[in-house]
Amino acid sequence: MKPAAYALYTAGLFLLSPALAAWYALRVRKRRMGFAGMAERFGGAPELPPAEKEGRLWIHAVSMGEMGVAATLAAALRGKRPGLRIVLSTVTDTGREAAARVPGAEVFFYLPFDFPFAVRRTLARVRPSALALVETELWPNLIRLASGAGLPVAVVNGRLSERSFRGHRRIARFLGSPVEELSGVAAREEEDAKRFQALGAKRALVTGNLKYDAPLPTEKGEGVAAYGFGAGEPVIVAGSTHPGEEAAVARAVRALRGRHPRLGLLLAPRHLQRADEAEAALRAEGLEPVRWSAWPEDRPAPGRVVLLDAMGRLAGAYEGASLAFIGGSLIPHGGQNPIEAARWGVPVVFGPHMGNFAEVAEALVREGGAIQAEGSYALEMAFDGWLSDRAALWRAGGAARRVVEANQGAAARTADFLLGLLDAAEDRR
Repeated sequence: MKPAAYALYTAGLFLLSPALAAWYALRVRKRRMGFAGMAERFGGAPELPPAEKEGRLWIHAVSMGEMGVAATLAAALRGKRPGLRIVLSTVTDTGREAAARVPGAEVFFYLPFDFPFAVRRTLARVRPSALALVETELWPNLIRLASGAGLPVAVVNGRLSERSFRGHRRIARFLGSPVEELSGVAAREEEDAKRFQALGAKRALVTGNLKYDAPLPTEKGEGVAAYGFGAGEPVIVAGSTHPGEEAAVARAVRALRGRHPRLGLLLAPRHLQRADEAEAALRAEGLEPVRWSAWPEDRPAPGRVVLLDAMGRLAGAYEGASLAFIGGSLIPHGGQNPIEAARWGVPVVFGPHMGNFAEVAEALVREGGAIQAEGSYALEMAFDGWLSDRAALWRAGGAARRVVEANQGAAARTADFLLGLLDAAEDRR
């Protein structure tokens, strides 16, 4: 970015700070969050001693899903360089909860607001040797000040949707882009790499999607059986649903019960604060859901519909499902992660809007592990086709798992990329 652009951006932050503070307070109240971590937002991250010879890598992941990527990467880095210190930052409370579960992390904290004083203070206290930003976390002052301090700054698992790219490009024409300050980009897919290069990235290579390398949950009893569904019974897991999708799934399930009377549904809304809304949508379509938090028994709920209202359980809940619906795809959101279901060998169904996982969705459909449905009726037909043909269901599950297995290896490649940046920076010192 041009110097004038940074000045304009920072001035805008200060001018908007009263409104931002009011918005943040409202958000805290609406989501029933506490004000813990506010000091960290203004640069009060934990103060750390100087890094040892192997260095200290700061990985920033905006929320829980991205923190899963950070955890996968951290494990690969520890395997290659056990002495490397890793610190984690996030923006959301759910991201912080996920960070607390990452093995071997030295500390975790909230990302500072992008005010120069807050960023400088965080850098001085954390003392990182390099900074890795997961996916699309392009904070201009964070990137500029870390790079200006001599740190390698990289984007990992980098992705830019066509819509995001167009927005960044419009701004870059006049003001430049923070991408120009990056040491490199480890992109998920070829199209992502090309978009980062078009925004001025000095180096962008395709290392693959780290989400393929996420380990299966190690906890026992997290599959559908933990929610009262018997072995071999037909169960649909609808994961990370958004407004409007609960009703579409419910209509399909209600219609299918004429042909599959024992059909069960385990539904997890993308955001837990929508649990009331999701439950109301299911009831409006004639289903009788119970919340898992109020039915913690491994026996069937009366209506064979369970609303999963707990954080961090969805990835394991796909185990043993007949098939899965991937949320965020019937509406123009871009889709949620289908890999979490596919790696269990569960066939997936999603809507037309899978731009966030375009190559994954295309591969799953091409290999027979997924069906793309345009609406609730098409959803019903896709579900029914597989539920009525056990052999086809088994073949589709195997195809889904093979797609995941064929695309693994991104964690090792991304770790090598980051360690190369760290070593090159150390050689220059």
